[in-house]
Order: sequence, then C-alpha cells, then structure tokens
Amino acid sequence: MDWHILFPAAHQPSYTEIENYIGGKGQVLWNSLFDFMEKTYKAKPKMTYSVCSGKPGWNVKFQKSGTSFGTFYPEAGGFSVFMVIAYKLNSKAEEILPELTPEVRALYEQGNDFMKMGRYFMFRVENQAQLEDIKKFCILKKSPK
Repeated sequence: MDWHILFPAAHQPSYTEIENYIGGKGQVLWNSLFDFMEKTYKAKPKMTYSVCSGKPGWNVKFQKSGTSFGTFYPEAGGFSVFMVIAYKLNSKAEEILPELTPEVRALYEQGNDFMKMGRYFMFRVENQAQLEDIKKFCILKKSPK
C-alpha cells in the first residue's frame, strides 16, 4: 500500500512504523542515516507532512543550527532524499564530485535551480555507497564539531 494512503495527514506514524514500512536492507540504511545524524550533529529528526503531488505523505527532516540537511521520504524497501546544495557551496561541491557514486554525481550535475537558493536533486538510496554520498553532502553543508 502507498505510504501516503497507509499514513494520511491525520495519522502520523511512529519511527518504528516507518522502519517497519521500509523493511529489509533499506531499513538498515535508514537507521544508519539516523545514527550518523545523531552522532555527527546531535540532530534530531523532525516529521512533517507534505501535500506535494510529487511525493505526498509523511517525511523526515534533519536540521541543526539553521542548516537543513535534506528531506527523507520513506518508501517500501528504502527511502529517497531531497537535497538542496546552496550556490555558495558550489566550489566545495565540485571538490567532492569525484568521490561520489556515478549515479549521485550525475544527479547533482543535472540538478535544477531551487528558488534561486541552490541546486536541488532527489534520489532513492539503494546501497551503502549512496548513503555515504548523503553523508558527504551533509558534511559539505555543515562541518562536524
């Protein structure tokens, strides 16, 4: 069943329900992301509901000291991430591109303008290497202390 139908706006899921919905290998990646955000930034997840026709339903955001790390959308078997990389970070982003997986590098390079603030892209996280790419972008956005 689709995520937004299973959990409509009036029924906010628990984090356990999100993990169970994702399941399998995707659940391991999801939990690894949460561990990284907690250990690296002490960032707590914030659940919000989106009515966006492209990706409706409950999602999770991480923010710390005014920095938004992205929006994470639970999906059966995995999750997708929506990220905006500010234009002021272009030169730093160019430096890490060779370290990224080819799929994520291509998505970043093909990213479009997001409200004149930066380049946006969205992708489904399917393996540990792509999760590491997310972490690299998070570190690019805000250096860990």
